[in-house]
Amino acid sequence: MGPLKFYSEKIGSYPYEKLANVQSKTRYGGMENAGCIFYNERTVNGKAENERLFAHEIAHQWFGNSATEENWHHLWLSEGFATYLTNLYKEYRYGKDSFIQQMKVDRENVIEYTKKNNAPIIDTTITNYIKLLNTNSYQKASWILHMLRAKVGDRKFWKGLTHYYETFKDSTAMTSDFQKSMEQVYKKGLDDFFSQWLYYSGHPELEIIQTQKNNRITEITIKQVQNEKIFHFPLEIEILKGKRKSKKVKSLMNSKSISLGIRGTINSFQIKLDPECKLLFEE
Repeated sequence: MGPLKFYSEKIGSYPYEKLANVQSKTRYGGMENAGCIFYNERTVNGKAENERLFAHEIAHQWFGNSATEENWHHLWLSEGFATYLTNLYKEYRYGKDSFIQQMKVDRENVIEYTKKNNAPIIDTTITNYIKLLNTNSYQKASWILHMLRAKVGDRKFWKGLTHYYETFKDSTAMTSDFQKSMEQVYKKGLDDFFSQWLYYSGHPELEIIQTQKNNRITEITIKQVQNEKIFHFPLEIEILKGKRKSKKVKSLMNSKSISLGIRGTINSFQIKLDPECKLLFEE
């Protein structure tokens, strides 16, 4: 199943009469004209090297062309959506390991970008709109959708995405509209989630501190060390003890630090944060 059929089944019927993929003159790798996508010359070379590009531009037929952001500062509603839907297509086509690897690459890109350009995804200080075509609008926004999917669950995530699209196809929308669509499906408020991840800059930077309390218990403290606000998020911790089966602990990180006691000495186990790659963070 190619991306056109995948998105049609997951989101809704293809919104236009036909789809043409055309190699043409364009300053970008691809330009998602409705029903007629332009790709840079030599995009198709017989080596299937640009599958992600095709999947990204095709995803824009739903998000960006049919359901369009009402304001340029909400560009993530098209570019972030197309980026994450491309990764979801990759998950369907090549499996979870391939998907996770791509999310890790994207996370590293976000971390590096933030070191030089620490700004929120919805950055209303930008007046030269071309500058919104950045890592925040693409990879970081994709990660926000990934964390939203983890928060509400797969079924409600796709249902919410479909509800949002059906409500605003052939129309325009703002971030608040997408939030309302997700809340209607999730049956809970999402103010805190949308606020901290979209309207604030940065991301959690986590540090692990191990303290030997006695010969049986080690205290593990996980601290947020970023200069920005304190983020609230669920954190999964994997405890690896030699060749024995690992143990996973879930905790709500709703303060600057959390602590937990682990049976064993410091050298008898290893700690791995976010083993299933569901959190945008830096360690």
